[in-house]
Amino acid sequence: MIRKSLTIAALVAASCFAHAGEVFRFDQLNWQSAGMKGVDMTILWGKEEDSTAVYAFRIQPGVVIPAHTHSRDYWGVAVQSKWAHIDEKGKKVVTGQEAFVRIRANDSHADTCVGPKACINIIDFDGARDITFPQK
Repeated sequence: MIRKSLTIAALVAASCFAHAGEVFRFDQLNWQSAGMKGVDMTILWGKEEDSTAVYAFRIQPGVVIPAHTHSRDYWGVAVQSKWAHIDEKGKKVVTGQEAFVRIRANDSHADTCVGPKACINIIDFDGARDITFPQK
């Protein structure tokens, strides 16, 4: 698991020093709405159909994704700005480019971008991507 996230971080870092092959800029990707104002997503590589997709999410500063769960673990790294995770007790942990996160399946959490620019986060789910918001 940790190796998978470190691989993602290494791929991101290595892309800055690519000598050959294709280089992709985040500002040139085909971003689509993630179903919430101020949150967009795109698939970087892999396919949703076979659960191999690796995603980039772009969250505008100040936007909060309310408490939710996922049925699978995920690993994530912020490649731009400061990304905050809020656990079910309200504890907020801010990460930037110096760290990566693991969110375990069914752990309730919220996310926000504390800026100063839009957060761009690379997320790799252990299986199919899903999100469940609690019933009110």
